[in-house]
Amino acid sequence: MKNINVIFILFLSTIFAQVSVSDLNRLSNQQLDAIRAELQSNTQQVNDISEVENTSAPVLITPMDNIISEEYFGYNYLKKDISFFDNVPTPADYKLGPGDEIIISLWGENNSRESFTLNKDGMIYYNNIGFINLSNNTLESAEILLTEELSRIYSTLKDINNPTTLMLELGQLKSINIYFSGHIENPGINLVHPFSDIFSAIVQAGGIDNNGSLRTVQLIRNNQIITTVDFYSFFMNGTNTFSNIKLIDGDTIHIPSFKNRISISGEVNRPSSYELLSNESILDLIGYASGFSSDASSTLILNQIIPVEKRFSDDNARTSIALDFKNSKSTSLNNGDNVKVLPISDVDVNVEVFGRIKSPGVYPASSNRSLKYVLDIAGGFDDPIFRKTIRENEITILRKDENQFYSLEILTSYKDADKLQLMPNDKIFIYEDINYRNNFTYRVEGEVNKPGTFPLTAGTTVSQALEKAQGLTELSTLDNIIVYQEFTEIQDDGTEVTQIKDVASVSLDFVLGSRSVIKALPFENVINVEGNVYNPGLVAYDRGITMSQAIIQAGGYKPYSMKKRAYVRKANGEIDKANLFRGRTKRLSPGDTVVVPVNPDPSDFDITAFVADLSTTLANIAAILLIVDNQTD
Repeated sequence: MKNINVIFILFLSTIFAQVSVSDLNRLSNQQLDAIRAELQSNTQQVNDISEVENTSAPVLITPMDNIISEEYFGYNYLKKDISFFDNVPTPADYKLGPGDEIIISLWGENNSRESFTLNKDGMIYYNNIGFINLSNNTLESAEILLTEELSRIYSTLKDINNPTTLMLELGQLKSINIYFSGHIENPGINLVHPFSDIFSAIVQAGGIDNNGSLRTVQLIRNNQIITTVDFYSFFMNGTNTFSNIKLIDGDTIHIPSFKNRISISGEVNRPSSYELLSNESILDLIGYASGFSSDASSTLILNQIIPVEKRFSDDNARTSIALDFKNSKSTSLNNGDNVKVLPISDVDVNVEVFGRIKSPGVYPASSNRSLKYVLDIAGGFDDPIFRKTIRENEITILRKDENQFYSLEILTSYKDADKLQLMPNDKIFIYEDINYRNNFTYRVEGEVNKPGTFPLTAGTTVSQALEKAQGLTELSTLDNIIVYQEFTEIQDDGTEVTQIKDVASVSLDFVLGSRSVIKALPFENVINVEGNVYNPGLVAYDRGITMSQAIIQAGGYKPYSMKKRAYVRKANGEIDKANLFRGRTKRLSPGDTVVVPVNPDPSDFDITAFVADLSTTLANIAAILLIVDNQTD
């Protein structure tokens, strides 16, 4: 008889590596010590850096510091798209003139409503009366005049018993011709609203260009300057000094060039470029910039441009000086200068508290504050329960020391904290007494004689926990024990997540942790079959039943079943895979679950399943041939 030898070699190994991330936020005593050590080691590095900074060359202020965040101040006030003819009410002192339309309404004994336009001489023609001159009359005075004139044909206008009432109102208004010269966006003649003042007329002409003065705007009438307007008083504090003079047809508004424009940047509330008059100083400039910000220094940097007529050479056209604000009022300013207000420098005035305190963080240490003062603010020592968790006799202060490489460590207690004066940059470490914190428990649930929560001591095992619960009831067995344990992990974003998960392959010697849960499941005299079988569900348990037999009782494998990947899930969560003979020899226990997976892509050729099926077939043939060979002998 020829011997048949079948050799199957399958090698497959996978190695997984897990890297845990430490929790940087929870400051344990060990971590406090580590922080303290790190701060000590960094002291020398900080000192070295300070030495480098102290020996560096002075910083030169260049014209690049003139860059500011806003445009020239004030010009946008005069660049608005407004329909003045729809929005301006008639002023009481408006005087009628040629081109104005008036509406005369009569009611009472006589009723009528007629409109008239004043001719070039300021007159209207009224039937049966003739020409009436209304030029240079206000609406009120014109109404009195018309009442007098029309009473000649309407006698009831003056009749007390049967009165006729007359009312005069403006109809369509005439525009007036205003001439604009200088730095206006639309120079030349412009038609403007007849009620306009200098401000609204400039708005209607498109505003002042950036080279024009906002502070010496001239109103010229009959070739005479009748007023000069400084818009800054309105821009800065709302004082209106221009509306008391009404424009008349033929007026000229002239916008001269600005003389001095100074920019201010840095620690002011409204950095920009401002136009200064010849008698104004840095103090006025700061006022226009709405004053200093809260971080402003009293030191100002003045970057000056020397006027052409005063400079010896263009090589010396720029200069830069540092000024004390209190002594800067007498300093003259030139067109194009820039004032930079420096910020105040940082000053070390704080200490930092770490560890077992209610509000760890940064606290002020100036004015000779004591350690007790800061600790009382940080909180915890006046809380009798919280205080028990503090090692108040082991407070450590880390202080910079110019005489040694590492920082100086000062050990003290809360009792003596009022005697120790803090210094800026001190680091204060408060350690936790973890003995008072510990109050660990575990739970036993399910089919035990005494379920409940029990105190956890070091080394408590599952077996000992079941004894304290007075053992299992008749409805459970040791095979039905499940243990759940808190498991903490760090997410990819650094978030700490704690979950309750069941622990696989737990023995009676497994040591419990804090908040462990032991659950004794009830004894179930059935087998659960899931997955790709014809009749999934419960199968009656019979002593000695195998995995293969349970699958047969559930109807057997359906097509595309992954037979070699079938497995058993024990009642306690443990997973037991099928053996080489597809579970024919794998015996089950009550409460087990048999899972038969299905091939998710049956069109693919499964080489592993093919080799497994081939090996089983060849093994069966070899066994049969061996039996036949023995019988023939």
